[in-house]
Amino acid sequence: MGVSLAAWLLLRDQLSDVVNERLNRQVGFAIKIDSAGMQVPAPDGGPDTPLYQTVFADGSWLAPTGQAAIPVSATDREVARRERYESTEDVKINSTSYRVLTRWIHTKQTGPNGRAVQIAIDLSEMNNTLGRFGLILALTGSVGIIAAGVLGYLLTRAGLRPVDRVIAAAEHVASTQDLRAAVPVESNDPDEVTRVADSMNSMLSALDASREAQRRLVEDASHELATPLTSLRTNVDLMLRAENHPSRRLAPEDRQRLLIDVQAQMRELDHLIDEVVELARDPRSDEETTPLDLAAVVRSAVARARTRTPQVEFQIDAESVEISGRTGALERAVLNLLDNAAKWGPADAPVDVSVRRQASGAVVCVADRGPGVPTADLQRVFERFHRAPEARSMPGSGLGLAIVRQVVLAHGGRAWLTPRDGGGTQAWIELPSPGRGTARLSECGLTH
Repeated sequence: MGVSLAAWLLLRDQLSDVVNERLNRQVGFAIKIDSAGMQVPAPDGGPDTPLYQTVFADGSWLAPTGQAAIPVSATDREVARRERYESTEDVKINSTSYRVLTRWIHTKQTGPNGRAVQIAIDLSEMNNTLGRFGLILALTGSVGIIAAGVLGYLLTRAGLRPVDRVIAAAEHVASTQDLRAAVPVESNDPDEVTRVADSMNSMLSALDASREAQRRLVEDASHELATPLTSLRTNVDLMLRAENHPSRRLAPEDRQRLLIDVQAQMRELDHLIDEVVELARDPRSDEETTPLDLAAVVRSAVARARTRTPQVEFQIDAESVEISGRTGALERAVLNLLDNAAKWGPADAPVDVSVRRQASGAVVCVADRGPGVPTADLQRVFERFHRAPEARSMPGSGLGLAIVRQVVLAHGGRAWLTPRDGGGTQAWIELPSPGRGTARLSECGLTH
């Protein structure tokens, strides 16, 4: 509509300029008629014939015989009195619109004070042209608006069709809890919709993986909890039957042995529950990420390990490395590695602990001198409840290294095991940090 209005105004200005030019061209003829005392007949050209008139200083006027009089305004009288040179205005003459040019003239007949002549041109043709052009613009504009509206609606619906698929998929997931229902993506979908669909599919995959991990954790935990609970229930039932039958009372040494077994089973059950809870907890939600010195975290974990296993010697060589992480979670992960090394290493052999800076981040290494881990189990030991055949007779839940991996992954790092030269196992934790230095580690505690 703005373009139509601008076009109509431009045409009006152009037609108005044409009328003004015609008025200026008629001034000479008006002077000729004035000199003849308005006795020269005006040209008869129908509606396009100009009207002429003389205006005197006192406001009186003189027009050709038989011609309609042109209204004389105060401005026209000012022109006749030489107070203005000319004026132009639109007036109504017999209900017809005219444009009137009033100009002061000075000739031999007018005398020194002069007088004004008037020329009036019919504006009907200009107004009719503008009216027709305006009607055409209104019609075409209306048709264009309707067509644009229909086309816009069709294009909008076509553009929103991929969005409707995303909405339908989201509603399906919300109503059915089916996290494997992916949002369909077509090759002609807009990039924005494709990105939204891919993001939603990634989110659904992550949620499905999380739910599957929770399901496995519950199933594995139920299985692992069953063993100590069964043993605990058996021992308690045995002591209760002995108490209820005086003839079957247990000898003091047997009773003491059962109580020690019950206490050990309760400790094992308590430790297993703690580790299941720790593994189920989101390591990113329990504390805030802050700048920290990884060496200080490792030293704190070593101090706790020495308290828990005073018979084991821990040798630490830690280089200060600043990273961004969660102190409590990282200390728990390092402590799990230290407990694991203390459990497998000989009582008279030290556990080596080192912290080093390298180009890609910081590296923690815990090395024991135990029997080592079979090559086939080097990766599987990080799985929940996985225990190598050699470890099944040892105390533990099989969750320690799984907790280590979960914490390290939450920090954007990685954890792995390698055999130690001379026997034993090296447990590695690599965490991202601002790169300074180029040291690489091949053996725990040694820099090359």
